[in-house]
Amino acid sequence: MDFGDPVTLAQTAFLVSVSVLTMALNSLVIMTIWKDPFKQLKGTANYLILNLAVCDLLMGFPTELLFAILHWFPGNKSVIKAGYITMYFAICASFLTILGLAVERLIVISSAKSDDNSTTTSYCTVGIMSIWLFAALTASLPMLGWDSFDSYRLFIADAIGVPVLILLIACYTRIFLLIRKQLHRYFATGDQRRELQPLTPKSQRMERLKRRERGVALSVFILTGLVTVCWSPLFIVENIRQCCDHDDCIPKKLDLIFESLIFVHPLANPIAYALRTAKFRRALKRIFRRSGNN
Repeated sequence: MDFGDPVTLAQTAFLVSVSVLTMALNSLVIMTIWKDPFKQLKGTANYLILNLAVCDLLMGFPTELLFAILHWFPGNKSVIKAGYITMYFAICASFLTILGLAVERLIVISSAKSDDNSTTTSYCTVGIMSIWLFAALTASLPMLGWDSFDSYRLFIADAIGVPVLILLIACYTRIFLLIRKQLHRYFATGDQRRELQPLTPKSQRMERLKRRERGVALSVFILTGLVTVCWSPLFIVENIRQCCDHDDCIPKKLDLIFESLIFVHPLANPIAYALRTAKFRRALKRIFRRSGNN
């Protein structure tokens, strides 16, 4: 969406709708981790998920609403600048948090630990503070004299977005291979222990192995696919736009679709990283049941 042009009523409706849903879903994640009725949502990974929900909440409010009100204040430079600054602030923090989640999982799995003892709370706190500091510095560049939003957007895409995307895919590919190796080792050990148990056919054990592998593969596909689908088209478009001699080298409808995916990503994150897991759903149900009984 080129927010220098008038924002149509349809675009405004889309932005407001996505904003409301983004705020609602990410607020649920924040509330669930904060209350944590079963005391099972502590640890580095869930603190990073909490941080991701805060990042995405900032996209829902104020970023998406700032762009939505351009329907009534077309071309208002102050609103446009505020919208872009808050958007890139939230995007940078979100990207680095997603990468932090992948690195944290890789460390835990490589250490053959099922908990978060490998990374302490103090390290997590320092990491989260560093994420917000870097995001704030990046977002403040337009206020420090970087006047061209086109070159600024290209910088965000190529200097932050593309490296994070590559590292993310590398981390989750490594995670999948490690888990696959551990599963095969576990079931091979189990086969030796159960050699004298004819009631447990090998075919059943292999089916369980394949089922777990499919579960891991699905998780990796969702987490990497979500970022890739939502962001890689825009990264490509930003680079093509810089190489073009004219403004209409990218069809406006295609550009609109790609940029709309940016606003869908913070809406999908709470589902992919939190609400999709059984622990979160169980904790959320308990919170609602308690609220209903009061």
